[in-house]
Amino acid sequence: MKCDSCKIGIIIVAVILLTLIIAYQFVEPPPPDEIRIATGREGGGYHTFALEYQKRLADEQFQLDIQPTAGSIEVLKQLKSGEVSVGLVQGGTAKAVSTEGLQSLASLFYEPVWVFYRKALSFEYLFELRGKRIAVGEEGSGTRPIAVQLLLDNQVTEDNSTFVGLSSKEAAQQLADGEIDAAFFVMSPKSSTIIKLLDNPKIELLSFKRHLAYSSRYSFLTSVQIGEGMINLEKNIPRQDKTLLAATASLVARQDLHPDIVFLLLDTLIQVHKEGGLLENKDQFPSTQFVEFPMNQNAGHYLENGPSWLQSIFPFWIASTLDRLKIMLIPLIAILLPLFKGAFPLYRWSIRFKIFRWYAMLRQIDSEIDGIADLEAIKAEIQKMKSLQKELIEQVSVPLSYMGEFYGLRMHIRLVLKRLEDREQELKEKA
Repeated sequence: MKCDSCKIGIIIVAVILLTLIIAYQFVEPPPPDEIRIATGREGGGYHTFALEYQKRLADEQFQLDIQPTAGSIEVLKQLKSGEVSVGLVQGGTAKAVSTEGLQSLASLFYEPVWVFYRKALSFEYLFELRGKRIAVGEEGSGTRPIAVQLLLDNQVTEDNSTFVGLSSKEAAQQLADGEIDAAFFVMSPKSSTIIKLLDNPKIELLSFKRHLAYSSRYSFLTSVQIGEGMINLEKNIPRQDKTLLAATASLVARQDLHPDIVFLLLDTLIQVHKEGGLLENKDQFPSTQFVEFPMNQNAGHYLENGPSWLQSIFPFWIASTLDRLKIMLIPLIAILLPLFKGAFPLYRWSIRFKIFRWYAMLRQIDSEIDGIADLEAIKAEIQKMKSLQKELIEQVSVPLSYMGEFYGLRMHIRLVLKRLEDREQELKEKA
């Protein structure tokens, strides 16, 4: 009986191992340890933020490769082609390419739409730019689609005006030199280009009087206030309060991005953007608002409810592994519950079966004692009973709950052994 529990244990372990092997076939593959992000040009705001993401992700043993581009349109094209997995995209650019297969992970910060013009022109509305030379952003940039759309809303088109495709630096320089009349920029208020333009006495910034009309028409636009001296208090830049439109920068991903990478990226985005900035309040971003692409379901849940308890306790790679392996618990529990529930009855049955088998042996010998006439045969039966008695004493152990039956068996063995010895004595006397 010593091996009974061992045999049952071996069966249980074998069943568990087989269950785990089968369940492992359904475990999702591990997330990659490297992805590529597309940004704007080197030195720009998007690229600067990507460098910060890269630094923080390196602490998690994750590599983020940065791919600079001309702007958001090119970023979207690279996302569609699969050249990159994620990209920083400016609001207002979604209509430029097909959005199929792309999802938003979060909106991150505001980017004001700056419209600068030569002060000598002195105008208050975009429709007054009709017939002027206007820098609308270079091809592939995020500035161009917003600029063209806002101008189109005011009946300013390439048919009645001159649209010039220039980079931000080129547009700022040509505006300062008087080669163009106005220029659109979509960038951070901390940009050196913006600060220089605001500080130029020959250039004026347009304040959007109809900002509510634009923001109600376009979900990706909102209104922001740039107060007097807000950019530079010492130099009093800007010199007057201004109301601007602002697009929202978002992190856009391919639909096939691994869910665990989504969580890792969002944790990094929260670290970088939660404190806000000049235009953003603390904890306002990352957000599910102001996104143009369908929201990634995992990202939306994470931003609304925070990390899971695994993610809040363990480092990324440990949490990811445990989360993937949790699918193995379902079949394991389904197997273990009935297995353990049935193991104890099976164990009890195995013990009782052995005891009953010995009793069957005793009954057979006991019923044949009176019919044994050969002295050698009776001696053989006596030896068999003594061997069984020795085995029970020295080798067999049973649970306490079965000690009554065990001692009863030993007592009955001695009783049968006594009858055998009495029969042996009778045969010796007859001989």
